[in-house]
Amino acid sequence: MNTLPPVTLIIPNFNGAMLLLENLPSVMTALKAYPGGGRIVVVDDGSTDESVAVVRAHFSEVSLIQHAKNQGFSEAVHSGVRAAATEALIFLNSDVVPEEDFILPLIKRLQMPQVFSVQSAIREESGRLHPYCLTRFRYRLGTLKRLPTPELGHEGWLCLYASGGSMAVVRSKFLELGGFLPIYKPFYWEDFDLGVRAWRRGWQSWLEPASIVLHQERGSIRDHVKHQRIRWALERNKLIAEGIHLPLRDLLCWWPPRVLGRALLRTLGGHLGYWTGLFSALSLGGEMSTIRRSIKASERLSLRKALLEIQAQNRPLLERARS
Repeated sequence: MNTLPPVTLIIPNFNGAMLLLENLPSVMTALKAYPGGGRIVVVDDGSTDESVAVVRAHFSEVSLIQHAKNQGFSEAVHSGVRAAATEALIFLNSDVVPEEDFILPLIKRLQMPQVFSVQSAIREESGRLHPYCLTRFRYRLGTLKRLPTPELGHEGWLCLYASGGSMAVVRSKFLELGGFLPIYKPFYWEDFDLGVRAWRRGWQSWLEPASIVLHQERGSIRDHVKHQRIRWALERNKLIAEGIHLPLRDLLCWWPPRVLGRALLRTLGGHLGYWTGLFSALSLGGEMSTIRRSIKASERLSLRKALLEIQAQNRPLLERARS
């Protein structure tokens, strides 16, 4: 008897007509290869190119949801989640090309009781692992530092969060957490925040090396948003994520001097826009406090304890990777 659940693949799209033409066939092939079956949902987020016409003309078996106006990555994903009738979901960016067998390893691991999300192994066009493939962090004195991504073996790794561009997630848990938070609009860091909130509930995120996708060197955000705005969103939302998740003592004692030091370094480097991002984040202090209280009310693990648990379980794997 087939015990594999059906899956819904949700692809947010904004002005990615060419990416859909190139990459949707690979997604369709992967779904046909998955024994549990399912469907593909493309959420067009107010595109002004031929995206909608491309889906209708070339991919009639794909479900299409249209936003009249561009609402951003999070809302596109949420529209797909609301339309899904399956508990197993996969979020996939339009600039990601999956291997034919990428779904089954994700769903097998997703069925483990304490798992919230599972990340595919992301390969760049050069063949290297993408740095966001395995989200390892070290926390010290009010700052999170991303650690290098080692080459992977065949075993799964615990990670802090799964990248929103190629992740499987449990629908009921995603909805219970409230999904991606609107405070991170227009884009970036919302997947980090989601994974950390899941960990603080006691729900794990994993990297599954047997599930492989190729990340192309282009994508909708990079192609259609100015570099300055992208950098502003990255800086601002990193500050928001720290303001929400850092322990209160460290947030009061260590975070302010580190933020000011970072601002001075950015200024010396000619990146004056950091100050705009800082002031924008600080203006949301009240909303961040409300979110902090909400997370604390249902917390089972602190960020620090979650990182220690990830580190402890991954240590043998890391030692083998280095040897």
